[in-house]
Amino acid sequence: MSTPNLTGTDEAILDVLKRGRESDGPWGIATKGYLVDETGYSRNSVYNRLEVLEARGHVKLIHESTRLFEFVSDPRDK
Repeated sequence: MSTPNLTGTDEAILDVLKRGRESDGPWGIATKGYLVDETGYSRNSVYNRLEVLEARGHVKLIHESTRLFEFVSDPRDK
């Protein structure tokens, strides 16, 4: 089900960040470059949508120089 105001890029980013959530391994952290590779969306699209997701509190930038992001919440879970 699609949540209003979420784009396909947003959903793809959140899906990648949530991978491995049910396992014992690490999950929820990825660089912008990794998200570009895994989602297939352009760098500009991923960058722009990460900015929106960060502003809405769904991801958090944890390392500026590598553009490393951490999953915070998924609006689709509400």
